[in-house]
Amino acid sequence: ALVRAASADDLPALEPALPAFLHPPYKRGRFLRALGSGEVVVVEDDGAVTGFMWCNEFFGHTFVNVLAVAPELRRRGYAGLLLAHAEEHALTDRVFTSTNASNATMHAVLKRYGWRRCGEVDDIDPGDPEIVYVKYPGS
Repeated sequence: ALVRAASADDLPALEPALPAFLHPPYKRGRFLRALGSGEVVVVEDDGAVTGFMWCNEFFGHTFVNVLAVAPELRRRGYAGLLLAHAEEHALTDRVFTSTNASNATMHAVLKRYGWRRCGEVDDIDPGDPEIVYVKYPGS
């Protein structure tokens, strides 16, 4: 498997893995712009796209904005490859991400790959706080 820059040509392969929150037109438009600006990478295995990661900046640090793997291909290490890519290309000595408190799957992934909970933000999704994680590459 390899991680590479994504392009608009990857959109058909990404559609099944796109989280529902990227479907509203304004969010989809932002995602399409991110595809064109190099903020999105895909993980590819045997020529097939298995997942993607969208990174941007958070207070001057790399932030994993979205990480998704096709549901039928989970638990095969693709999320780990994507997260390792974020660490390898970090703007600073740390990388951040976040997920809703209710997203048990993502909490398990982050724990598996050594990310540490470092904060919480309320009222983004009322009643489901956003839990912030940090990872210091190499730790």
